[in-house]
Amino acid sequence: MSSNARLILQPEVIAETIKSRKTLKVIGDHTQPARFDPNSAERNDGLVKEALAVAGYAPFHFNRGVDDIAEPWRAHVLTHVQCQALAAALPNWFERTTPESKIVQMLYASGALVLVTWLPEQVDADARLPRHDHLDSEHLAATAAMTQNLLLMLTAQGMGTYWSSGGILSTRPCLDQLGISSGERLLAAVFIEYPETLKDERERKPGANRERRCTDWIQTLTVTE
Repeated sequence: MSSNARLILQPEVIAETIKSRKTLKVIGDHTQPARFDPNSAERNDGLVKEALAVAGYAPFHFNRGVDDIAEPWRAHVLTHVQCQALAAALPNWFERTTPESKIVQMLYASGALVLVTWLPEQVDADARLPRHDHLDSEHLAATAAMTQNLLLMLTAQGMGTYWSSGGILSTRPCLDQLGISSGERLLAAVFIEYPETLKDERERKPGANRERRCTDWIQTLTVTE
C-alpha cells in the first residue's frame, strides 16, 4: 500500500456511532454510590485514557505553546473513587452545595469524570478583554471538537456520557481547589457511566433536544457571477 494511500473506513459504522451517542444524566445517591469491581474499574479507567489519547487527534489551528504543549485543551481525569471523594468534598467547600445537589448526585453515579478545559490567550489587564478574539475562537472550537471525539470514543466502548457545562465545577474557586491552572477555563465536565452500571435502577434523564433534531439547517448554496 502506498504511503500516501488513505485508510477507507466503513461509513455506516462511523454513522452508527455518531447517532447512538446520546446524553444521559445519571442521578446517584450519597447513600448508594456506584460500586465497581477493582479489575473492571482498572480496565475501564484505562479505556477512558485511551479514548482521550485518540480524541486528541482533533484538529487545532494554532500552537498554543503553553508548557511546551501545542494543543489548546487540557483533560483532567477523576476515577470513580475520586468522583466520590469530590462529591463528599463539594458541600464542605461551598455552603450552597448539598448532598442533594445535581452535580453531587451525578458524581456519586459516575464511573469517571473528565474535566475538559481550554486555554484562552492572555487577557489585557486594562481593557479586561481578550486581545486575540480570533485565536480564542479557534482554541475553543478545537477543544469542542476534541470533546466530541471523546464522547464518540466512549460510546464505541459501550459507556454512557453526559456533557455538562459543570455548574459549580466550572467556577474559579472549585478549579483552584482541584489544582487546575488559573489560565484554564472549563468547557465540558464529561460524566462517564461505565458499562457495569448501565442497567441498574438509577434515575436517568435524556437530553432535552434529542427528539427535536432535523436536517433543515442544511443548505445548498448557488454562486452566480
